[in-house]
Amino acid sequence: MTGIVSRKALINKIVLAALAALALVWVLSGCGEAVVASVNGQNIAKSALDREIKFRLGSKAGDPGSQQYKSAEQQMTDVLVVQKIINAEAQKRGISISDAEINSAYSQEQQATGGADKLKSRMSDAGVSRDQLNDMLRDDLYFQKLFAAVTKSVPQVTDAEAQAYYNQHKTDGTFNKPETRHVRHILVADQKTAQSIKDQLDRGADFAALAKKYSTDASTKDNGGDLGDYPSQNSGLAPAFEQAMDKLGPGQTSGPVQTQYGWHIIRVDSISPPGLQPFDQVKDDLKRSLLLERQRGVFDKWLADTRSKYKISYSPGYEPAATQKVGAGSSTQP
Repeated sequence: MTGIVSRKALINKIVLAALAALALVWVLSGCGEAVVASVNGQNIAKSALDREIKFRLGSKAGDPGSQQYKSAEQQMTDVLVVQKIINAEAQKRGISISDAEINSAYSQEQQATGGADKLKSRMSDAGVSRDQLNDMLRDDLYFQKLFAAVTKSVPQVTDAEAQAYYNQHKTDGTFNKPETRHVRHILVADQKTAQSIKDQLDRGADFAALAKKYSTDASTKDNGGDLGDYPSQNSGLAPAFEQAMDKLGPGQTSGPVQTQYGWHIIRVDSISPPGLQPFDQVKDDLKRSLLLERQRGVFDKWLADTRSKYKISYSPGYEPAATQKVGAGSSTQP
């Protein structure tokens, strides 16, 4: 009898906890759309979270229902919580975002995605309208401006500081570069067109001129199909592209190569051997990196202090992983 009573009590406890969790979601949603978190009474809708995950992460989030996707939900929920705080603090400082800045950011997003058509396709896949994307871009701009405002007093990194860091790390591989290839490509939709381009190149046609005429890669066609320098291994390029690229010597051009983006003609302009990069080559990037590290430290401290002043609530299952506890409520206060 004792075992039966204990089991019933346990079941009742589980049921009550589940009902309480559902009630909290209902309360947070204002008896309407479900939300995943609230910042000073401002709700973050589940639909907004879904859009952010689909647009910003896409397939990298994993399959819905998987542990990978649940982790993505938790992390992105907290990103949106932080964004609510950033937007509020930016507005307190009189920071505003103009329509011209939004349009400029939209153009940059187009270029980064590979052109207007690819961005529209990406938006369609994620169920994101132009107005909703504008809201995301506005959030990004608020972050950039507030970050600059909070860190404006951080001192610049001097040449001497950069040199000292370089001297300390030049033997540990930090400044070793792998073999790299300077690569160009012409991207087209079908193999027949790609082969025609290769035939023209074999007869002495100019690669840059053909890239401008034929390539569907809007981000590179006008600069001769120039993709820049990529490591010969682990380049991050499509596997078939990397494999073809690695077989080419300086000045050589591939035949048609198919990837998920279409058909490529690839040229390697030059190959740089691996080795230690001289200080003069890395100085500017190193100074920027060290400055950003300083700025992030200042900003992270400011954000932690500021966040503690806000009332933040999470719906069950959407809390940051570090705050989740078995049997704990959904409200977390940093």
